[in-house]
Amino acid sequence: MVRIGGVSQDVTALKEASEALAAAEQRQRLLLEGIPQLVWRGTDGGHWSWASPQWTAYTGQAEAESHGFGWLATLHPEDREAARIAWEQATGAGGFRDEYRIRRAENGEYRWFQTRATPVRDAEGRIVEWLGTSTDIHDLRELQDRQRVLVAELQHRTRNLIAVIRSTAERTLRASTDLAEFREAFGDRLAALARVQGLLSRLEANDRVSFDELIGAEMEALDGAAPRVTLEGPAGVRLRSSTVQMLAMALHELATNALKYGALGQPEGQLAVRWRVEAEGPDGQPWLHIDWQERGVSVPRAGAPSGAPPDGGGEGRALIERALPYQLSARTTYVIGPEGVHCTIALPVPAT
Repeated sequence: MVRIGGVSQDVTALKEASEALAAAEQRQRLLLEGIPQLVWRGTDGGHWSWASPQWTAYTGQAEAESHGFGWLATLHPEDREAARIAWEQATGAGGFRDEYRIRRAENGEYRWFQTRATPVRDAEGRIVEWLGTSTDIHDLRELQDRQRVLVAELQHRTRNLIAVIRSTAERTLRASTDLAEFREAFGDRLAALARVQGLLSRLEANDRVSFDELIGAEMEALDGAAPRVTLEGPAGVRLRSSTVQMLAMALHELATNALKYGALGQPEGQLAVRWRVEAEGPDGQPWLHIDWQERGVSVPRAGAPSGAPPDGGGEGRALIERALPYQLSARTTYVIGPEGVHCTIALPVPAT
């Protein structure tokens, strides 16, 4: 109760309202200062009147320095004009939304933020101020960029894979005498492609398939023939992504022929696959040299009713002698010797 000029007036309600307003303002400040976003207040046109402690801690800019257009100084120089233009359009749009880079005082790094602001209006609908937040989306943008790269790579690989499957089907059809033979050969070649895709799908970013992984996967697919196979060469020789599929198909053709007609299909047969890396090949870049040597094979005579043709002709040999040099710039040889097939493949590989 307050007495003024002999008149008593109850100010309890006024005091309670004032305390409630102060409490509400305190709660609002605690909320604004407690969220992880950078928070600020301003007027039309992007003139700031207050910045939260999050802003000052992140940018190193004093709160008073952010007032007016002072906050623009913390933005990347390439983003400042666009941010100012976006503010000029905010009133007509009824809101503000933009993405720009803000400098981090701790290390000088510019990180992407998404900034949003909502107008606060009075009872008559006039804008009295803007309340905004800036949210760090730098990691999200990097993930989105990585996703776009992966999608583009996936589309590229899918187109290539479809082309390889189509070519494989056509080659298999030409070499098959009936549907049963086509089904078996085409199924084997699709399985080889599936093994390659399995290797590629497990790669991390910027990683590559190595030759020992590729030849190992092909040898593991042989039914019981692996004990008669010798693999010898350095581990971790990385292959170019554009090389893997075609080289895998060539190895599959060699393995299939060896299993049906050569070293892996005859009791005394032995297969040795050795490889080495030439540090400076014909073009000054590293080259991988692969040596496929079969021994203990009884080579059929010309005109024999069964077995592989004595000259080793067929789609597999054509792939090695013509397709690999044309598509991979490889250098190859394919010879049917007295004890079986001797094939060499040399091709460029990435520098480690």
